[in-house]
Amino acid sequence: MPSPENFRKIITAFGIEQDIIDEIYSGYEDLKDKSDRKIKSEFFAHALSVMNEKLPPDRVREILEANACCKSGTRLKNSKQFAKENKDKSLEEKLELISSQPQLNMGSAELDEKNNLLIHAVSYKSDEKFECACPTVSRVKHTQPIPKEYCYCCAGHFSFHYELMLGVKLKEVEIVSSPHEDENYPCVFRFEIEN
Repeated sequence: MPSPENFRKIITAFGIEQDIIDEIYSGYEDLKDKSDRKIKSEFFAHALSVMNEKLPPDRVREILEANACCKSGTRLKNSKQFAKENKDKSLEEKLELISSQPQLNMGSAELDEKNNLLIHAVSYKSDEKFECACPTVSRVKHTQPIPKEYCYCCAGHFSFHYELMLGVKLKEVEIVSSPHEDENYPCVFRFEIEN
């Protein structure tokens, strides 16, 4: 789950103007990581709306990727262990192994026709419709739609771990599909492999 406290540090570190930060946190001045999930969900929808209006798309993507959650603890340990145990395997072998190990909680991945990495994120369904994998937004009712760009936060999580496990550098290319755009499709990300 993304951290609203860390988010403030990130947008400050990215040099976002104070008037934009003030607008992002307007009405949410006392927001903490332990605040109610519904309030955090409303905050991130509001923050993204402000950023989409005030910042270039690439800047929004970079900020959300930097705010990705689950980069420590057990998932980090598992990613490092996977990298160590499989360092001599080919990229294709590693992808097959990641996809076949649900305990990694990293969905599945494949190379597309242009040799880009296509990651099918962990997906959840409710009444045959896909839901966002992020508990900050999926487990609450929303008063406003969540923009698809919110998925860059999740993409940052997946790219962080896939870079570790595969021993490559990834560059976000696109959000292929998102339940925020169409509930009939799960979260799928495409990354360019840089090295």
